[in-house]
Amino acid sequence: MKILEGKFEVIDSFVIRNRNEFYLIGQIKEGIIKENWFVNIPFNKSLSMTIRISAIEDVEFSSEDANYKLIIVKGDSETLDFLLGLKIESELLEITVEGQD
Repeated sequence: MKILEGKFEVIDSFVIRNRNEFYLIGQIKEGIIKENWFVNIPFNKSLSMTIRISAIEDVEFSSEDANYKLIIVKGDSETLDFLLGLKIESELLEITVEGQD
């Protein structure tokens, strides 16, 4: 069983293809997140997948006082297409140390 380390509230997700990176922007709602840990993406109550966090960046908007985190995930073109197709937004995702690439 995976041990929950944090919860990340995703605002939106996007891809930058020339960098081969998928991005989740949002806020940590509980716990912590670290590079090389995993984001758990549920498909339904019994099925989910994990994606490894390659990097984490701090993001600030000029129009808001709140700080955001940008989770960066490396992937090939197929993986990026798949992740983008999931349309991850307005979701609370679990962060774990363990997962599967």
